[in-house]
Amino acid sequence: MGDRSDSEIPPASYGRESAMKDAFFIAAPLFTAASLSLAGVVAGADTAFLLPGLTLLMLTGSSLVLIAAIQLNYYARQFAFTIKDVEERIGHRPGWQSTDPTVRDREFARIQRVAHKRYVKFANYSVNCFNLGVLLLGLGVACALAPPDDGKQQPWRWVAGAMVLAATALEGLWIRALMASKRSD
Repeated sequence: MGDRSDSEIPPASYGRESAMKDAFFIAAPLFTAASLSLAGVVAGADTAFLLPGLTLLMLTGSSLVLIAAIQLNYYARQFAFTIKDVEERIGHRPGWQSTDPTVRDREFARIQRVAHKRYVKFANYSVNCFNLGVLLLGLGVACALAPPDDGKQQPWRWVAGAMVLAATALEGLWIRALMASKRSD
């Protein structure tokens, strides 16, 4: 899809559609459900948490951004199609019915060039939302694990929260590295 030949497309791009389908239609809904479930727990027992307001903000923000990611990706995928999809949709058009395959290929390339630009734009928006949603979820979970300031020693909650915070920081660094490598492609 696009103006580059297959030899110019980086190998990581070959599986992008499959990866995006898994991320946005399997992982994102599960992350959203986890975020909303944990937000419900925090809202119902705010005295059991050190920072209930911040925790709810992170978890609610995570769920909203992940839902936006799903919606943006759904919209973007409408602009990712094959020549067979186009044949089913506009096979009746005179330029498309031409017996000359170059006319048909030229028409498909024109249609796909316009659609691909829109696909890439909204797919990138959805990826950014997904990444932000995952980071907010990690921060929300880390906040939820911080024990309340009730004088009880709860070192394991601090350790668990620190582990989640460290993993979230590593995820942020990974996202940053991926974005930097994408810009250099």
